[in-house]
Amino acid sequence: MSLDSIFILSIPIIAALVGWLTNKLAVWMTFYPIEYVGKRPFGWQGIIPAKSHKMASKAVELVTSKLISVEEQFEKLNADEIVEEMRPRLDALSRTIIEDVMKEELPLVWRLLPNSQKEALYKDTAAQFPHAVKKVLLDVKANVHELLEIDRMMVEGLTKDPTMLNRIFQKCGEKEFKFIEQSGFGFGFLFGLIQMLIWNYYQHWWLLPVGGLVVGYITNFLALKLIFRPVHPIKIGPLTIQGLFMKRQNEVSEEYARILSEELLTSEKIFEFVVRNNCMESLADIARKHVKNVVDTTTGSTKKTVLKLAFGTAKYERIKHLAAEMFVQELPSSLTSMFDYADRSLQIGQTLEFKLKSLSKIDFEDVLHPIFREDEFTLIVVGAVLGAIAGLIQMALIL
Repeated sequence: MSLDSIFILSIPIIAALVGWLTNKLAVWMTFYPIEYVGKRPFGWQGIIPAKSHKMASKAVELVTSKLISVEEQFEKLNADEIVEEMRPRLDALSRTIIEDVMKEELPLVWRLLPNSQKEALYKDTAAQFPHAVKKVLLDVKANVHELLEIDRMMVEGLTKDPTMLNRIFQKCGEKEFKFIEQSGFGFGFLFGLIQMLIWNYYQHWWLLPVGGLVVGYITNFLALKLIFRPVHPIKIGPLTIQGLFMKRQNEVSEEYARILSEELLTSEKIFEFVVRNNCMESLADIARKHVKNVVDTTTGSTKKTVLKLAFGTAKYERIKHLAAEMFVQELPSSLTSMFDYADRSLQIGQTLEFKLKSLSKIDFEDVLHPIFREDEFTLIVVGAVLGAIAGLIQMALIL
């Protein structure tokens, strides 16, 4: 076999490799590099890391506008059940607060008080604390929209770690990204056959670079389009044609819901956000009000009057204030005991999955398509340029 024949036969193989390489690079460029590489404007940063805030905002808009209502989710929390989860911690906390307050404010009285009366005070306070916590929780449920900016929380969570956003899209679009790479080889080989036939009858120096450019452009273009188009299934004889991603709505919904509910929308992360973003003070105000009521209820009207007469109203108010502040200080650690219960009750994962599966195809497309819309043309052009370079190398080998 002559060198010319070998070269002609190699055209579709090289075109297939070009299609595969350009598509693989397009996928890589979607996610990497995490940080900008190069000197602006001559450089690149992965589409998702470069536009993480916009990507996150789009994803969050879908979640909060079509999938989840914070108020509806928090309605699932049962204050009585939460109090039961927290009861051992509350009993110990009430005992600690009484001892610390009394030792600080009325040390002599506390020292002389018989153990039986101390135990009675512990018991009375421990009985009142769960009622106070229940009222705190009911107030939180009623004011959850003010305490929790879910949109801001999710955007912050997704943008502070670009690898998390990358991971979400990679897991949800895993099969689509593999399709992009593999289809590049198939489309490249197909167009390479056409290129080979043309070269066999018409040979000109610019044909291979132009052919490579066309192969690189079309393989990327077709791969990206066939993921989402057609949106709805189209019957052509025995065949049913539909965008690859659109076919997998149920499968993607399960994965998307699992990642968000396990890595972002957990009770622990929600509470961390509340504490970190000055919403804790609002929560603390609610807690102070109810704990001061605990002191009044525990002492009773007669005891309260005696205490005020014996030590003064200022001292009594000081005791109430100190008890409330100690409770507020311990509140964050106390609430950790109900995180597992809250995660089970909120059912964020199940809700997300159900709502995602129920989305229209047009709305479901927005789960993944935004990352391609952002720089789709750039990725296609990069494929075309790489294809042209490969064609030039082929031409150089001939010359």
